[in-house]
Amino acid sequence: MTDYNSMKADEYAQRQGVEQELEFEIERMAEEVYSELPEWIQADSNRNIGDIITDEAKRRVMQAIKERNEP
Repeated sequence: MTDYNSMKADEYAQRQGVEQELEFEIERMAEEVYSELPEWIQADSNRNIGDIITDEAKRRVMQAIKERNEP
């Protein structure tokens, strides 16, 4: 039973690592998206723009993953 629990713990740790790596990639892409925005948008402190940036960053990361996995 201990081996089974150890395997589950390893699987959980691996999933957490993958999820954390994905989050870091999304944050990196969000910075890239932000830098592409016009200065007047960057100067606006509207909270909604952050949501828009994050959504676009997620879309770009998922698209890149999809393209890597295609033959």
